[in-house]
Amino acid sequence: MKTRTKTISAFIFILLIGISLASALTINSVSTSPDEVAPGEISKIRIEIVNNGDETVTDVSVSLDLSIVPFAPFDSSSEFSIDEIKKDRTKQADFEISALNDAKSGNYKIPVKISYTENGVLNTRQSLISLLVNSEPIIEASVEDGLLLKGQKNAITIKVVNKGLADVKFLEIEVGNSGSYTLLSPKKVYIGDIDSNDFDSAEFQIFFKETSPDKVNLLITVKYKDVTGKEYIYDDSLESKVYSQEQAISLGLITKSNTSTIIIVIVVIIVIFFIYRKIRNRRKKVE
Repeated sequence: MKTRTKTISAFIFILLIGISLASALTINSVSTSPDEVAPGEISKIRIEIVNNGDETVTDVSVSLDLSIVPFAPFDSSSEFSIDEIKKDRTKQADFEISALNDAKSGNYKIPVKISYTENGVLNTRQSLISLLVNSEPIIEASVEDGLLLKGQKNAITIKVVNKGLADVKFLEIEVGNSGSYTLLSPKKVYIGDIDSNDFDSAEFQIFFKETSPDKVNLLITVKYKDVTGKEYIYDDSLESKVYSQEQAISLGLITKSNTSTIIIVIVVIIVIFFIYRKIRNRRKKVE
Protein backbone atom coordinates (compact mmCIF):
# COMPACT_ATOMS: atom_id res chain seq x y z
CA MET A 1 0.00 0.00 0.00
CA LYS A 2 2.82 2.37 0.85
CA THR A 3 4.47 1.60 -2.47
CA ARG A 4 1.25 2.39 -4.30
CA THR A 5 0.91 5.72 -2.42
CA LYS A 6 4.46 6.69 -3.35
CA THR A 7 3.78 5.79 -6.97
CA ILE A 8 0.61 7.92 -7.05
CA SER A 9 2.43 10.82 -5.38
CA ALA A 10 5.29 10.57 -7.86
CA PHE A 11 2.79 10.50 -10.74
CA ILE A 12 1.00 13.61 -9.41
CA PHE A 13 4.37 15.38 -8.99
CA ILE A 14 5.39 14.57 -12.57
CA LEU A 15 1.96 15.70 -13.79
CA LEU A 16 2.32 19.01 -11.95
CA ILE A 17 5.74 19.54 -13.46
CA GLY A 18 4.26 18.85 -16.89
CA ILE A 19 1.52 21.40 -16.31
CA SER A 20 4.06 23.91 -15.10
CA LEU A 21 6.24 23.36 -18.15
CA ALA A 22 3.24 23.51 -20.46
CA SER A 23 2.27 26.92 -19.08
CA ALA A 24 5.71 28.49 -19.36
CA LEU A 25 6.44 31.76 -21.11
CA THR A 26 4.79 32.21 -24.47
CA ILE A 27 4.82 34.90 -27.13
CA ASN A 28 1.65 36.95 -26.77
CA SER A 29 2.14 39.25 -29.79
CA VAL A 30 4.72 40.46 -32.28
CA SER A 31 4.79 43.89 -33.91
CA THR A 32 7.13 45.24 -36.55
CA SER A 33 7.68 48.81 -37.67
CA PRO A 34 7.45 49.25 -40.57
CA ASP A 35 5.29 46.29 -41.60
CA GLU A 36 7.71 45.49 -44.41
CA VAL A 37 11.35 46.48 -44.76
CA ALA A 38 13.33 47.24 -47.89
CA PRO A 39 16.89 45.95 -48.39
CA GLY A 40 19.29 48.16 -46.44
CA GLU A 41 16.55 49.55 -44.18
CA ILE A 42 15.89 49.05 -40.47
CA SER A 43 12.96 47.34 -38.79
CA LYS A 44 11.97 47.62 -35.13
CA ILE A 45 10.60 44.41 -33.67
CA ARG A 46 8.71 44.18 -30.37
CA ILE A 47 7.98 40.74 -28.94
CA GLU A 48 5.48 40.68 -26.05
CA ILE A 49 5.92 37.74 -23.70
CA VAL A 50 3.34 36.59 -21.18
CA ASN A 51 3.86 34.42 -18.11
CA ASN A 52 1.00 31.92 -18.03
CA GLY A 53 2.53 29.96 -15.18
CA ASP A 54 1.89 29.99 -11.45
CA GLU A 55 5.32 31.24 -10.46
CA THR A 56 7.54 34.20 -11.14
CA VAL A 57 10.21 33.38 -13.69
CA THR A 58 13.67 34.93 -13.65
CA ASP A 59 16.72 35.35 -15.89
CA VAL A 60 14.59 35.61 -19.01
CA SER A 61 16.50 35.74 -22.29
CA VAL A 62 14.94 36.33 -25.71
CA SER A 63 17.24 35.88 -28.70
CA LEU A 64 16.85 36.04 -32.48
CA ASP A 65 18.74 33.60 -34.68
CA LEU A 66 19.77 35.76 -37.64
CA SER A 67 22.30 33.29 -39.02
CA ILE A 68 19.90 31.81 -41.58
CA VAL A 69 18.11 34.99 -42.70
CA PRO A 70 19.36 38.12 -44.51
CA PHE A 71 19.27 40.36 -41.43
CA ALA A 72 21.80 41.76 -38.97
CA PRO A 73 21.45 43.52 -35.61
CA PHE A 74 21.39 47.31 -35.85
CA ASP A 75 22.71 49.34 -32.94
CA SER A 76 21.60 46.57 -30.59
CA SER A 77 22.18 42.92 -29.78
CA SER A 78 20.21 40.00 -31.12
CA GLU A 79 19.55 39.01 -27.48
CA PHE A 80 17.30 40.81 -24.98
CA SER A 81 17.38 40.13 -21.20
CA ILE A 82 14.61 40.54 -18.64
CA ASP A 83 15.26 40.11 -14.89
CA GLU A 84 11.88 38.60 -14.07
CA ILE A 85 8.29 38.23 -15.21
CA LYS A 86 5.67 37.70 -12.54
CA LYS A 87 2.63 35.49 -12.86
CA ASP A 88 0.05 36.75 -15.42
CA ARG A 89 2.33 39.65 -16.34
CA THR A 90 3.77 40.59 -19.73
CA LYS A 91 7.09 42.12 -20.72
CA GLN A 92 8.45 43.34 -24.06
CA ALA A 93 11.66 42.44 -25.79
CA ASP A 94 12.72 45.09 -28.32
CA PHE A 95 15.09 44.61 -31.24
CA GLU A 96 16.37 46.67 -34.14
CA ILE A 97 17.57 44.74 -37.16
CA SER A 98 18.67 45.75 -40.64
CA ALA A 99 17.86 43.94 -43.86
CA LEU A 100 21.03 43.24 -45.80
CA ASN A 101 21.56 45.24 -49.00
CA ASP A 102 21.37 42.10 -51.13
CA ALA A 103 18.32 40.67 -49.36
CA LYS A 104 15.85 39.15 -51.80
CA SER A 105 12.18 40.01 -51.54
CA GLY A 106 10.18 37.52 -49.51
CA ASN A 107 8.61 36.64 -46.18
CA TYR A 108 11.34 35.36 -43.85
CA LYS A 109 10.89 33.22 -40.74
CA ILE A 110 13.19 34.23 -37.89
CA PRO A 111 13.79 31.63 -35.15
CA VAL A 112 13.23 32.95 -31.61
CA LYS A 113 14.67 31.28 -28.52
CA ILE A 114 13.25 32.06 -25.08
CA SER A 115 15.05 30.76 -22.00
CA TYR A 116 14.14 31.37 -18.32
CA THR A 117 14.43 29.95 -14.85
CA GLU A 118 11.35 28.65 -13.02
CA ASN A 119 11.61 27.07 -9.57
CA GLY A 120 15.34 26.76 -10.07
CA VAL A 121 14.93 24.88 -13.35
CA LEU A 122 16.22 26.28 -16.63
CA ASN A 123 13.61 26.07 -19.42
CA THR A 124 13.89 26.81 -23.13
CA ARG A 125 11.26 27.45 -25.76
CA GLN A 126 11.58 27.83 -29.53
CA SER A 127 9.28 29.82 -31.80
CA LEU A 128 9.20 31.65 -35.13
CA ILE A 129 8.33 35.20 -36.13
CA SER A 130 8.06 36.52 -39.69
CA LEU A 131 9.37 39.66 -41.36
CA LEU A 132 8.63 40.74 -44.92
CA VAL A 133 11.40 42.13 -47.11
CA ASN A 134 9.98 44.16 -49.97
CA SER A 135 10.23 47.49 -51.76
CA GLU A 136 8.40 49.10 -54.64
CA PRO A 137 9.68 47.78 -57.96
CA ILE A 138 11.16 50.31 -60.39
CA ILE A 139 10.45 49.42 -64.03
CA GLU A 140 11.89 51.15 -67.10
CA ALA A 141 11.12 50.34 -70.75
CA SER A 142 12.88 51.23 -73.98
CA VAL A 143 12.92 50.32 -77.67
CA GLU A 144 16.08 48.48 -78.62
CA ASP A 145 18.14 49.86 -81.49
CA GLY A 146 17.01 48.79 -84.93
CA LEU A 147 16.14 50.25 -88.32
CA LEU A 148 12.42 51.04 -88.65
CA LEU A 149 11.08 51.73 -92.15
CA LYS A 150 7.84 53.20 -93.36
CA GLY A 151 5.63 51.24 -95.69
CA GLN A 152 6.69 47.80 -94.50
CA LYS A 153 6.51 45.36 -91.60
CA ASN A 154 9.03 45.94 -88.80
CA ALA A 155 10.07 43.79 -85.84
CA ILE A 156 10.29 46.00 -82.75
CA THR A 157 11.89 44.75 -79.53
CA ILE A 158 10.83 46.40 -76.27
CA LYS A 159 13.28 45.95 -73.40
CA VAL A 160 12.03 46.06 -69.79
CA VAL A 161 14.55 46.62 -66.99
CA ASN A 162 13.86 46.04 -63.29
CA LYS A 163 15.98 48.76 -61.67
CA GLY A 164 14.47 48.31 -58.22
CA LEU A 165 15.56 46.22 -55.24
CA ALA A 166 12.48 43.99 -55.39
CA ASP A 167 11.62 41.24 -57.86
CA VAL A 168 8.56 41.61 -60.08
CA LYS A 169 6.12 38.85 -61.05
CA PHE A 170 3.53 38.19 -63.75
CA LEU A 171 4.77 41.03 -65.97
CA GLU A 172 3.10 41.64 -69.33
CA ILE A 173 3.52 44.33 -72.00
CA GLU A 174 0.70 45.74 -74.09
CA VAL A 175 1.17 48.01 -77.13
CA GLY A 176 -1.59 50.57 -77.67
CA ASN A 177 -3.15 51.68 -80.93
CA SER A 178 -2.07 54.73 -82.91
CA GLY A 179 -2.88 56.39 -86.21
CA SER A 180 0.78 56.20 -87.19
CA TYR A 181 1.14 52.43 -87.17
CA THR A 182 -0.76 49.16 -87.35
CA LEU A 183 -0.02 46.29 -85.00
CA LEU A 184 0.37 43.03 -86.94
CA SER A 185 1.11 40.76 -83.94
CA PRO A 186 -0.87 40.21 -80.70
CA LYS A 187 -0.94 43.44 -78.70
CA LYS A 188 0.00 41.67 -75.43
CA VAL A 189 3.13 39.68 -74.63
CA TYR A 190 3.53 37.88 -71.30
CA ILE A 191 7.06 37.89 -69.87
CA GLY A 192 6.59 36.63 -66.30
CA ASP A 193 9.11 37.25 -63.52
CA ILE A 194 12.03 39.69 -63.68
CA ASP A 195 14.51 39.66 -60.82
CA SER A 196 15.99 42.79 -59.32
CA ASN A 197 18.74 44.29 -61.51
CA ASP A 198 17.70 42.14 -64.46
CA PHE A 199 15.82 42.62 -67.73
CA ASP A 200 13.77 40.86 -70.36
CA SER A 201 12.28 41.80 -73.73
CA ALA A 202 9.30 41.24 -76.00
CA GLU A 203 8.99 41.51 -79.78
CA PHE A 204 6.10 43.02 -81.73
CA GLN A 205 5.39 43.17 -85.48
CA ILE A 206 4.36 46.69 -86.53
CA PHE A 207 3.57 48.29 -89.90
CA PHE A 208 4.39 51.99 -90.13
CA LYS A 209 2.33 53.92 -92.64
CA GLU A 210 3.96 55.95 -95.40
CA THR A 211 2.30 59.03 -93.91
CA SER A 212 3.78 58.38 -90.46
CA PRO A 213 5.90 61.19 -88.99
CA ASP A 214 9.65 60.69 -88.74
CA LYS A 215 9.30 60.29 -84.97
CA VAL A 216 6.56 57.97 -83.75
CA ASN A 217 5.49 57.52 -80.13
CA LEU A 218 4.91 53.86 -79.32
CA LEU A 219 2.27 53.63 -76.58
CA ILE A 220 2.86 50.83 -74.06
CA THR A 221 1.35 49.61 -70.80
CA VAL A 222 3.32 47.33 -68.47
CA LYS A 223 1.42 45.45 -65.76
CA TYR A 224 3.13 43.46 -62.98
CA LYS A 225 2.96 42.48 -59.30
CA ASP A 226 5.36 42.49 -56.38
CA VAL A 227 5.98 39.57 -54.00
CA THR A 228 2.95 40.53 -51.89
CA GLY A 229 0.62 40.35 -54.90
CA LYS A 230 0.17 44.12 -55.14
CA GLU A 231 -0.45 45.13 -58.75
CA TYR A 232 1.34 47.98 -60.52
CA ILE A 233 0.64 49.63 -63.88
CA TYR A 234 3.34 51.50 -65.79
CA ASP A 235 2.41 53.56 -68.86
CA ASP A 236 4.96 55.04 -71.22
CA SER A 237 5.33 56.56 -74.67
CA LEU A 238 8.51 55.34 -76.38
CA GLU A 239 9.77 57.64 -79.11
CA SER A 240 11.10 55.80 -82.16
CA LYS A 241 12.78 57.14 -85.30
CA VAL A 242 11.11 55.89 -88.49
CA TYR A 243 12.64 56.35 -91.96
CA SER A 244 11.27 56.33 -95.47
CA GLN A 245 13.14 54.26 -98.06
CA GLU A 246 14.64 57.41 -99.59
CA GLN A 247 15.82 58.74 -96.22
CA ALA A 248 17.38 55.41 -95.27
CA ILE A 249 19.24 55.21 -98.61
CA SER A 250 20.48 58.82 -98.46
CA LEU A 251 21.77 58.28 -94.91
CA GLY A 252 23.51 55.06 -95.92
CA LEU A 253 21.35 52.98 -93.56
CA ILE A 254 20.39 50.69 -96.45
CA THR A 255 21.85 50.23 -99.93
CA LYS A 256 19.84 51.04 -103.00
CA SER A 257 18.69 47.95 -104.81
CA ASN A 258 19.90 47.67 -108.45
CA THR A 259 17.57 44.82 -109.24
CA SER A 260 15.17 46.88 -111.35
CA THR A 261 18.03 48.41 -113.36
CA ILE A 262 19.52 44.98 -114.03
CA ILE A 263 16.16 43.65 -115.14
CA ILE A 264 15.68 46.58 -117.54
CA VAL A 265 19.16 46.06 -119.02
CA ILE A 266 18.48 42.35 -119.52
CA VAL A 267 15.13 43.09 -121.19
CA VAL A 268 16.76 45.66 -123.49
CA ILE A 269 19.49 43.16 -124.45
CA ILE A 270 16.88 40.50 -125.19
CA VAL A 271 14.85 42.92 -127.31
CA ILE A 272 17.96 44.01 -129.22
CA PHE A 273 18.89 40.39 -129.76
CA PHE A 274 15.51 39.53 -131.26
CA ILE A 275 15.51 42.67 -133.42
CA TYR A 276 19.00 41.85 -134.66
CA ARG A 277 18.04 38.25 -135.44
CA LYS A 278 14.90 39.35 -137.26
CA ILE A 279 16.89 41.84 -139.41
CA ARG A 280 19.52 39.23 -140.14
CA ASN A 281 16.90 36.69 -141.23
CA ARG A 282 15.36 39.23 -143.60
CA ARG A 283 18.72 39.93 -145.19
CA LYS A 284 19.31 36.22 -145.77
CA LYS A 285 15.95 35.94 -147.55
CA VAL A 286 16.75 38.87 -149.82
CA GLU A 287 20.05 37.31 -150.79
